[in-house]
Amino acid sequence: MAKKCWDKMISQDINRDDLVVVATVIKSHGLKGLLKVRVETDNPKRFLPGESLLLVLANRIQEATVESFTPQNKYGLLKLAEISSIEQADPWRGAELAIPDSRLEPLEPGRYYTFQLLGISVISQDNQQLGVLSRIEDMPSGDIYLVKGPKGEFYIPAQGDIIQQIDLDKKVMVIRDAEGLR
Repeated sequence: MAKKCWDKMISQDINRDDLVVVATVIKSHGLKGLLKVRVETDNPKRFLPGESLLLVLANRIQEATVESFTPQNKYGLLKLAEISSIEQADPWRGAELAIPDSRLEPLEPGRYYTFQLLGISVISQDNQQLGVLSRIEDMPSGDIYLVKGPKGEFYIPAQGDIIQQIDLDKKVMVIRDAEGLR
């Protein structure tokens, strides 16, 4: 039986654009309602006991409290206080676990959260559309950005002088034209 507070939906006034996904539910795990999640944050504090997360699935948003978390590489086993059985966990398969963007820690100038960069347009210095930043890959030497464009895919390094400007308001990244990038 679900706890009484679990029956309350969060206000539908929440703008999903103001939420930041920190994990995605892959499946239930075990009879006691654990959730196997794919972690989409590098901040381990998000899963400390007592932390509040929002479960987001289709037209449902419900608040939940972290009871425990066991990391497993880019995955983890998450126990939420409000879920105590496999029957309560199963309907959340595919749900996103999110936090309001107001809970994000401010970054230093020139640093960005992944969600801020994914989907932005990448253009050359002469204003030629090159593509859209579609993935960020973590490499030993530093992050690289995968850009998908009309002429195919190409990578650009996140460090160095290739990136000239990032304008989050206009959702555009300007890169220096360099041989071998396209």
